[in-house]
Amino acid sequence: MNNNYLLRASIAGAVIGAVSVTLDLLQVCCPFAGIGFIGFAAMVGLIWYYARGYAQSCGSAGCSYGQVLGFIVVSMVFAGVLYGAVKAVAVNTFAEEEFRILLDKSMDMIKQMGIYSKAQIKQMNGMMDTIQFNPIFIVISSVFSMVFNGVLYGLVIAAFTRREADPFAEEISNEE
Repeated sequence: MNNNYLLRASIAGAVIGAVSVTLDLLQVCCPFAGIGFIGFAAMVGLIWYYARGYAQSCGSAGCSYGQVLGFIVVSMVFAGVLYGAVKAVAVNTFAEEEFRILLDKSMDMIKQMGIYSKAQIKQMNGMMDTIQFNPIFIVISSVFSMVFNGVLYGLVIAAFTRREADPFAEEISNEE
């Protein structure tokens, strides 16, 4: 991998991660029905935009399906790290109360199901608290989540953004 490849991937990942974490925090702080679809459309649109830009940068050599998909995966690793880092800070500082409310709501739903004992619910509450607010877990799970989503969307996006090699490029350069 050359530096240009990593630079392109890191820029794509930074933008995708920043937009994703902004929309997710917006959903938690002031929820409304359409933000999930907006987040999905923004992620797909940004992956498409950066994958297409990468494929076009390959020039006359072309860019295969695997190369574009690899670029998407590397970009999503960068996006996951940024997303996880920002979310870990948000969860443990300025948005902690909102995340505690969400955790309490989910624990209330588990209690209402009536299939767990009080000891099990107490144990689940402790585990959920640890998982929800542990920065290392947040970053690692964010990386896996972003890469998984990126691969799912990238399987289709890479098929449409790849570029075939220019068959006439070698002939033109030989004539000169």
